[in-house]
Amino acid sequence: MLRETFDPGVSNEIKRIIEKDIGKIKSLARKEGLAGALEWERETSLAKLNSLKSRDVDVCETGNAYRFPKKISNQLIHIIKGLYPKKSVYTSGHFYYPPHGFMGWHTNYKVSDERLYVTFASEGGKSFFRYEKNGEIITDFDNKGLTFRRFSVSSVRPYLWHCVGSDCDRFSFGYRLCDII
Repeated sequence: MLRETFDPGVSNEIKRIIEKDIGKIKSLARKEGLAGALEWERETSLAKLNSLKSRDVDVCETGNAYRFPKKISNQLIHIIKGLYPKKSVYTSGHFYYPPHGFMGWHTNYKVSDERLYVTFASEGGKSFFRYEKNGEIITDFDNKGLTFRRFSVSSVRPYLWHCVGSDCDRFSFGYRLCDII
């Protein structure tokens, strides 16, 4: 996992685009009945990971997040393509996590490629991307505002086991960065 930094002009443009849709995303999530889940800490724990590792878990089996419309993530894709001109860029996950929101442990092994996630958090240090690396659990907390993470998922063991937890409003915009053939 690599934290990316971009030119402040690029970051500010991404932030401007995201901030204009935050209210709309939260409103859509409320209409769907999304609310915080008290089990979020258990579902993102080492014990939960250990209970799953004997199986191949592609996508999370538990979660409390709202998948917002792809067209919102697509508003950023031209910027992401400009940052990675040697890659084909596709939108992947786009989620709103309310306080106590989460996405349980999973690997994405069926679609192995590089990913970039643009995260916008209402508070710093209250939401995270957690993953396993060489048997160690690493919790990478989000900044207030924007955080950019790039990582690769594998189709073979050892997979990149990862999960997300949030105790604030967290908006996540995911992109697949594929090699141009």
